[in-house]
Amino acid sequence: MESFKIIIADDNATSRTLLRHFIHVLPQYKIVAEAVNGEEFVRLVLEEKPDIVLVDINMPGLNGMEAVKICKQAVPALQIIFITGYDEFAVEAFEISATDYIVKPIERARLFRALEKARKLIELFRQNCLSIKKDKRLGLKSHGSILFLPLDDILFVEKESRKTVIHTANERYETTETLSEIGDRLDGCFFKTHRSYIVNLKKIVKIEPAGETYLAHFRDSHKIAYISKLKINEVQRKILDIHDI
Repeated sequence: MESFKIIIADDNATSRTLLRHFIHVLPQYKIVAEAVNGEEFVRLVLEEKPDIVLVDINMPGLNGMEAVKICKQAVPALQIIFITGYDEFAVEAFEISATDYIVKPIERARLFRALEKARKLIELFRQNCLSIKKDKRLGLKSHGSILFLPLDDILFVEKESRKTVIHTANERYETTETLSEIGDRLDGCFFKTHRSYIVNLKKIVKIEPAGETYLAHFRDSHKIAYISKLKINEVQRKILDIHDI
């Protein structure tokens, strides 16, 4: 059975223990980390990429509301369930598309309903992603939005410092998703030509040597991508196969 990853963020140890106790009996959910303040919570979300977060609002340092806003930019599909002793933040919570808002004390049945709601939304999101993949589009999380780029428009994908950049002929789209996460959703016309590049082999019009590496040039664009000398023979072979030459 597929499990959904959860991070708990609450500075109250009793609340964290109670949440662990309730969730322990649900095999489809797995708690992967716990945080006691907003800064730690943001770091863990960026590292673990959870499906669901259970977040208190009144935490030391960065509060839960501000922390969630940062996390949503990095993981737009994140399902947020606020669990707090305050009800005055409910409107703000739903303005940032929170999945649910639970006022303490925590009740088992109320928590289970919130988790079930989150699960259904996650599955709906994944089904939409699969549908997009069949239509040969790439669902891309970028700056808090989800874009859908036709695969045929993409020239190459580049790792650039801590972000990944998707290049078309005239545009560039940045995301915090890793190169490998993007590569897993591309089709067989894309190939990792270099540790920092995945290239659409159909779009290459010229390859030329440049010192210890090679440069790939593309139709109707001045952009270039790199090809490792260790990959050049395989790249040439795959290009011939794609074009059935």
